[in-house]
Amino acid sequence: AAPAVAASPGVAAAPGARRAPAPKLAPGNLGVVLCYSAFGFGYIVPATFLPTMARELVSDPLVFGLTWPIFGTAAALSVAFAARWLHGWPRRKVWAIAQGVMALGTVLPLLHQALWALAASAVLVGGTFMVTTMAGLQLARERMPANPTRLLARMTAGFAAGQIAGPLLVRIIGDSQFAGWDALSWASANATLLLAGTALWLWRGSDRPA
Repeated sequence: AAPAVAASPGVAAAPGARRAPAPKLAPGNLGVVLCYSAFGFGYIVPATFLPTMARELVSDPLVFGLTWPIFGTAAALSVAFAARWLHGWPRRKVWAIAQGVMALGTVLPLLHQALWALAASAVLVGGTFMVTTMAGLQLARERMPANPTRLLARMTAGFAAGQIAGPLLVRIIGDSQFAGWDALSWASANATLLLAGTALWLWRGSDRPA
């Protein structure tokens, strides 16, 4: 069989030539994808269910409905803060800090069943998810500066999978309780573990490009 011929930029490959297999992710880049997937899971749990948690504590919609405005306001302010104060920081460190702070936001409802805890959770999660998104995608570009498309695509797919897995876990558990915890508590606990573990991995990891 004739050897595969690699087409140079702007030149079509010869008919019958075999395409080179798509490169596999380097170990460090696989970790980046998993961290971004964990971010999707950890973000979607409070983003979806904080109003539900607040409604269990107070019936007034004007009160439990405030979780969304708090969440959105924190997100808007965080972007301005990151642009002003964190632009010179390593992207990996920024991502690690943001993901760790988000873990605090997901664990608070487990520790305190109170409106102030839910409001603080909205601030901590809302104030970090835009920063995490920015830092994660910028890190991907730094690690694969020549062509980050494949890594960005896998990160986005992982994030989407995490977003699906969060509500799906709550749906699977349903009205059941395990060890005294309901579905939202178990989802928040899993989100906290994933966010905290990946934040530690990011903090201790290397910024060396793949």
